[in-house]
Amino acid sequence: MKPITPKKKKVIIIVAVAAALVVVGGFVIHRMIAARPFVFAGTLETTKVILSARVASDISNQYVIEGDTVQSGQVLMELSCDTYKVLAHQIDGDYERAAALQAKGHLSQAEFDVMTRNKQDNDLKLDWCQIKSPIDGMVMTKFREVGEVVAPGTALISLANPYDIWAYFYVPYDMLHKLRVGQSVTGLLPEAPDQTFPGRIIKISEEAEFTPKNVQTREERTRLVYGIKVKFDNPNLTLKSGMTIESNLIDE
Repeated sequence: MKPITPKKKKVIIIVAVAAALVVVGGFVIHRMIAARPFVFAGTLETTKVILSARVASDISNQYVIEGDTVQSGQVLMELSCDTYKVLAHQIDGDYERAAALQAKGHLSQAEFDVMTRNKQDNDLKLDWCQIKSPIDGMVMTKFREVGEVVAPGTALISLANPYDIWAYFYVPYDMLHKLRVGQSVTGLLPEAPDQTFPGRIIKISEEAEFTPKNVQTREERTRLVYGIKVKFDNPNLTLKSGMTIESNLIDE
């Protein structure tokens, strides 16, 4: 048997050390992965409203632009509604005369009711000519511009309430007993792990469904899971619709 030369001995030692480093490194990585708590991931959504025209007309004025903050009841856009304005002069005059005749007993109640209905109908359509915000929120998209003619049902403006933000997380059946409506939850953004966002569970689905493709679970992807809706506090508007937020859903 040939003796091991110093050069070969050095190579054997290097190989042995490298193998040991690989084993130790793999063990450390395994422990780190095993120690990391599992988190569920969900996509953030906000309350969104699309305002549409209720009458046929052209757009006469716009009072907001995309990105503006608006309040409930604020007028965002105005339709000219020339047809209904012309009718208003005639209908209002007819109504006043009918009211005078009815007070003197020269007009039946049925005839007066018809005049009242015509006035209320035209007044309602004139009110629809002002496009008002139904929520406190932010203008996301303007679909039409001043001068365009729109028909009933045409989308005009979309709004969102960035403070009313939530996400659905999908959990396996064996976790349901640990969760309840009103329970506190802590969320975090993968891009900003140093920040946490308090939230609470506002809905637990009663029926199971298949796991969405973009959501991770502990079990196989085909397993039935339950949707957990969590609303998060968003005072600084850090959270935005479309972001991914993570949570273990169980605050320790």
